[in-house]
Amino acid sequence: PSLYTPAGHRALIAIRCARSHRPTNMVADPEYLLEVNLLRPGTIVPSPATVACDIKDIYLAASAKVKDHFKV
Repeated sequence: PSLYTPAGHRALIAIRCARSHRPTNMVADPEYLLEVNLLRPGTIVPSPATVACDIKDIYLAASAKVKDHFKV
């Protein structure tokens, strides 16, 4: 059974871009698209704009939790 989910894939891409300082347009790289299709044919890869929005959403959610954690 596959553990793949589109949401998990998007989260992994966003984390990879943020952590490794990779540009969001890496998802449009032809070799990356070939790799994804080789590993899981038919997979839809999010656009660079979607990845950028996902990074922002993750940052906003995480920063709110950090703020609450340190609230006196």
